[in-house]
Amino acid sequence: MYKTVEKILLEFDPEKSNLLPALRKTSASFGHVDEKDSQKIADYFKVNLTKVYETASFYDLLKTKKGAALLVQICSGGNCAVNNSFKLIQSVERFLGVKAGDEFNPKKRIEIISCLGRCGDGPIMIVNGKFFEKVIPSKIEEIFKGFL
Repeated sequence: MYKTVEKILLEFDPEKSNLLPALRKTSASFGHVDEKDSQKIADYFKVNLTKVYETASFYDLLKTKKGAALLVQICSGGNCAVNNSFKLIQSVERFLGVKAGDEFNPKKRIEIISCLGRCGDGPIMIVNGKFFEKVIPSKIEEIFKGFL
């Protein structure tokens, strides 16, 4: 069954406290929250469009732009950094031929994200929504086999 932003919004009472959950569900359903949907969300919750963008852009896992076909997110939180997440980032950059933060490649994108609260499992890498724990550079090729 095809889901629309209107159907998603009907799952929530139009209270401001439900803005973030509605944005999360919209982003998860469509891969991002576009301008048209943002306006519908703002109207539904009776908030300014600016509030919708402010909320959506604050959280790393919410997207306001259509994503790349391959999205790699690597945690840079304290524990992940102590466990060499920055070496992991460099290794993934070399392997994919894309620099972290580069938004110009429509097929591949690497994002450095903040703590996911899974510190005991770090470094954490998310590839197209699939979580990988305790990732080390020597496992990169094996991880990407299913995605490339």
